Amino acid sequence: MKKLTFILLLFLAGSGYAQKAKNVRFVNHTEFGGLFGRVKYENPYAGNANQVDSKTSLTIQTFNGIQIHDKLSTGVTLGMDWYKTALLNPIAGGIRYDFVAEKNVKLFGTVDAGYAFTWFHDDADGADTKGGIMVNPGVGMRVGKPGVAAFTITLTYKRQEAHITKVPLWDQKERYEDRVYNRLALRLGISF
Repeated sequence: MKKLTFILLLFLAGSGYAQKAKNVRFVNHTEFGGLFGRVKYENPYAGNANQVDSKTSLTIQTFNGIQIHDKLSTGVTLGMDWYKTALLNPIAGGIRYDFVAEKNVKLFGTVDAGYAFTWFHDDADGADTKGGIMVNPGVGMRVGKPGVAAFTITLTYKRQEAHITKVPLWDQKERYEDRVYNRLALRLGISF
């Protein structure tokens, strides 16, 4: 009986403290869009001459966190980036900061930094793709009434590293590429 009374007192004291704690607000920002860039690479079929191509890739990400201050939120960003030869899954710490707030329109800054994995990527036999460091700073605009879901448009610079081990050709002992994807990302989404 003493144990039950003690546990009940602890529960009531803890719930009383919880009522006095500051109200924490959950933040979500989910978006999809395109990654746009120009790529310079050696073409082995043209005598290893450099070739430049425009590339477009699909990206989707979700930021989940808490509101620390009226203008600042912090959390974790999970994503998926479909490059031509790699499917990367970045996990990053991120912040969102509101610069300007005019009634129903807010201009905000965003920064995500983390590491990409290759959980859903499937390599050909003998090949191995590994992710790498990812940095994604940018700016965006949120349109909607405060306290409800809002439409967002975001423009960011995304730098993503990857290491690809390839099957050696007849005259090679090893063959690999260290890639750096430098892309301009344009995303549309919702935020609440």
